[in-house]
Amino acid sequence: MPFSSTLAAIDGWLAEHAPLTLRDLPPPATRDQLAAVRAQLGVDLIKEVEELLGWHNGAGAANPAFCLAPGFVFLGAADMIAVSRRRITADADRHWHTWHRQWLPVASGWRGSCLAVDHSDRDTHGHVTIMSAEESRDAPKTWPDLGALLSRSYEAMRYGSPFLKSRRSVHKGRLDWEEA
Repeated sequence: MPFSSTLAAIDGWLAEHAPLTLRDLPPPATRDQLAAVRAQLGVDLIKEVEELLGWHNGAGAANPAFCLAPGFVFLGAADMIAVSRRRITADADRHWHTWHRQWLPVASGWRGSCLAVDHSDRDTHGHVTIMSAEESRDAPKTWPDLGALLSRSYEAMRYGSPFLKSRRSVHKGRLDWEEA
């Protein structure tokens, strides 16, 4: 399914099953907000990231917040920049850097983890990775692109199937994720 179709399908599912979550999602990011994200990265945004921010500019202030994947709250443009800057600053005193300037955090998880989209010119360009704030010996979970991640999230929403050890639930018109 094309990325824009996945975003439309998520909106449709939310409208039918979790209308309060949909209502609380903010409007699209402005051109100035998109330009600020580009300036932070130092490169153009991947098309899917630009479409994502053109869909909604983050999760808004609703509780529970809208997650791009279970446990990962959708960040707006300003928060993407803030998280990226915090990660770069945290790396400044390390001999081994754990963050690349051209990784863009698009969602924030528990204990400082995030979903980051690789905007570098490496072989991993476009990949989405769960980045932990803590060092780990385990290989990080990745998806080939944002479309693959959101398609999987949409399937979990639509069918109630487990994803990232969670299953969707809807309470009083709001989407949430519970341990599966």
